Amino acid sequence: MLQIMRINAATSIALIAVVLCAMQAGCLSHSRGRWNPPVMADPDPASAPRSSCFSVVPCAATLELIEPGNAMRIPDVEPADLPPRLPSEGGFWRNPNLNTGPQRLPPIDQAAPTPLPSNPQWGEPVMPQPLPEDVIQPAPIAEYEIEMKTPPRDDRLLLAESYYAMAVEADRKIDEHAMSLYLDAILGAWDYLQTAPAENDISKKTGRAWEIYHSSLARLIHIAAVTGRIEKNIRIKVPEDYGFRVLEIEYAGFAWRADEFDEWNVVGDYHSKYLLHHYKRPGLGVPLVIVRHRRPDDQFLPANTPFNATAVLRPLDDECQVEMDAPTPDCETHVERLVGSLQLFNPDEYDDVEFRECQTVLAADWTALFAYLLSHPQPEMQRSSHHGRSDPPPAGLFMLEPHQPGRIPVVFVHGLLSAPYTWAAMANELYAYPELHKRYEIWAFQYPTDEPFLESAAVLRRQLDCAVQCSDSAGTDPALDNMVVVGHSMGGLIAKLLAANSGNTIWRHAAFVPIEEVIAPKKERLRLQQSFFFSASPFVKEVVYIATPHQGSSWARRCLGQATSLVIEGVEHREEEHKKLVNANPGAFREELRRRPPTSIDLLEPDSLILKGIYDLDVAPQVKEHSIIGRGWWSIHDGASDGVVPVSSARLPGVDTEVMVSATHTHLNKHPGTICEVLRILQQHADQLPWVQPHLVGQSATN
Repeated sequence: MLQIMRINAATSIALIAVVLCAMQAGCLSHSRGRWNPPVMADPDPASAPRSSCFSVVPCAATLELIEPGNAMRIPDVEPADLPPRLPSEGGFWRNPNLNTGPQRLPPIDQAAPTPLPSNPQWGEPVMPQPLPEDVIQPAPIAEYEIEMKTPPRDDRLLLAESYYAMAVEADRKIDEHAMSLYLDAILGAWDYLQTAPAENDISKKTGRAWEIYHSSLARLIHIAAVTGRIEKNIRIKVPEDYGFRVLEIEYAGFAWRADEFDEWNVVGDYHSKYLLHHYKRPGLGVPLVIVRHRRPDDQFLPANTPFNATAVLRPLDDECQVEMDAPTPDCETHVERLVGSLQLFNPDEYDDVEFRECQTVLAADWTALFAYLLSHPQPEMQRSSHHGRSDPPPAGLFMLEPHQPGRIPVVFVHGLLSAPYTWAAMANELYAYPELHKRYEIWAFQYPTDEPFLESAAVLRRQLDCAVQCSDSAGTDPALDNMVVVGHSMGGLIAKLLAANSGNTIWRHAAFVPIEEVIAPKKERLRLQQSFFFSASPFVKEVVYIATPHQGSSWARRCLGQATSLVIEGVEHREEEHKKLVNANPGAFREELRRRPPTSIDLLEPDSLILKGIYDLDVAPQVKEHSIIGRGWWSIHDGASDGVVPVSSARLPGVDTEVMVSATHTHLNKHPGTICEVLRILQQHADQLPWVQPHLVGQSATN
């Protein structure tokens, strides 16, 4: 019986190792969300509800449902009356049940259907009416000349409807005229809206005009992006039979230059289980996620950096349009006519924009940024262990945008076999609070688990120094001297190593002799010195420990820990170097350091002397400590725990605050209770510091 139990235990360890290997090999590039481009449905507004006629979320997002019937309104507001980004009674929409599947705004079909092609309750379908004769009629001025008469306002909406229907049909056939027809629909809808009377509750026709405007704009941008019609991020060229109509692109409020807008993604339907809520603001414009590709001289930026934008197209009046001849590649000419401007706004900097000499709420979707990150895996967001991979994910610090003077970095450090994507829920909530978002910016640290976390902490310590030097070489930005480091699980131990002075404490728990007496090559000696001897980072002022095993975890010595350690243990050249070091210094090292290069799993065992040395460290006096502990599990062996880290191990004497959350280990940093506590800590930290209005680095407010 004992032999059978041993075989089963060995089999379990092997099975777990295989599962972990498969997880690392196959799941690293797995999408953790769904991101679909905008798709236009058949425009049949009379026989189908508007919410199904327009499946592009931004189109519906610009309409605020008030009452059934004539119930849609885009409010004119003063800046002080703008709706907050947080859930409220105003125009801001927050969906707490995002994980149940694709979400829609409140059904627009409660409003009366637009009386156009067909409606079952009206009898036979009615085809769109032809244009009235007085829209374009010959004038007796001269042959081949015509007189343009302004059509009645309702006829302009009918014209926009006709263009929109033709655009959708051409789009389905992948017809190159689709862009031009969508632009015609936009021009018609905008023309109608410019003369619409002021209404407290906007009529169904005015609401329909806004639908056509936003739906057509969303699709026009999408087609332009995928067909290469966005020319050097300066203009969009819409093809016509005899040339192009041109939309000049204007930028407002971004930290990036115009030539860094590399990919344009219209926000459509998205979903991710890692996001607790969906934060968006209905208003004027189409939300986008722009992606910037890394440049050769970039530092601390990921391969692809997404950021939010909102697009508003403003057509020019006929008398203001400019027509010119432009050369073609075959040395001929074609006509280019400037018909409007496409304005891109940073929704973090702009809450409202001008429309008809009034300030109108600007549409925004803050969650789309994180949904895009989760649905488009990139190296910096992948799991931390890279054993056996030929293309290991890059280790190091990265930012979501260049440092903006006045904004405090909050540095997220993931845990064992995890990655920065695990912080998406918390980052999404941070972005949802304008008062916090304007004070903080997100940095994240990616590190490989097959390296001892002492070495990973040394890497982060050096990179923080470098990032501060690159961002503020003059040392005039106090925000960089007040960083907050938030660590989950093993990441919490790295956070403590940033905030403490080592002295000889950790080295005494690893060796019997002073480091000066150790015989080692120069490179190996430097590695030991950087790992075991360090000073507290002067930039870190607060650390938050989430489910951090200060006194280890029994899982590190059980089958899961053993299997994981086998999967991620060091590569051959590292083991050979360590063996030479031990042989050159007989009796110098304790057993933990002598038997093999310690993995992070080894250092998490409860009887690890090196871990005991880290536990004994005191953080610098200027640093505040906060503990968030999970207690969603109980076992005979560990008692109350989060399923991995016992409460007794997660507790650290002398911390400034300590909070218990009923959650398990892997979900603790995504739990609403944890997120609320972290946001409270950030708010309290920001309130204690003088605030200077940040100014954008990169480009001017408008260009």
